[in-house]
Amino acid sequence: MKILQIAGCKDSGKTTLVELWSRVLAEKGYRVGTLKHHGHGGRPTLSAGKDSTRHFEAGAQAAGVDGDGLFVFAVHSEKGWGLEALIGWYKALPLDLLLIEGYKQAPYPKTVCLRGEEDADLLGLSNVLAAFSLNPELTGCMPIQDRKRCTEWIEAFMKR
Repeated sequence: MKILQIAGCKDSGKTTLVELWSRVLAEKGYRVGTLKHHGHGGRPTLSAGKDSTRHFEAGAQAAGVDGDGLFVFAVHSEKGWGLEALIGWYKALPLDLLLIEGYKQAPYPKTVCLRGEEDADLLGLSNVLAAFSLNPELTGCMPIQDRKRCTEWIEAFMKR
């Protein structure tokens, strides 16, 4: 399983790029997993009122729901999971690629999404392969709006 991080600040186009690449690669037969770092503080939101959420909130350490080919799972950890442990879960699945949105300090190959010159320090992160931006005027970055070029980039990455 290949791993590619998409790092950047809030509203820089990370999710747009993850969505595009997930869709394009799935259409070509690749099996893609995604992992998003919830970097805004607090816990990720669970579906309110659903039985599996109620089980979890009642004290279950793990709760899941399975139906029609989809399994949704929530697991509590007192200390947090850590990226390596989470990647281990994904490695148990038959995936070709794991796209990780966030965890910008991790040592994996990554792309960065820049809002403007103020985000240029992200280019100094380890293992940066390419820079993308929602701002088509930003030099040195591939415009996220140029779906053809973004698609060609991820296809080339998968063939490495």
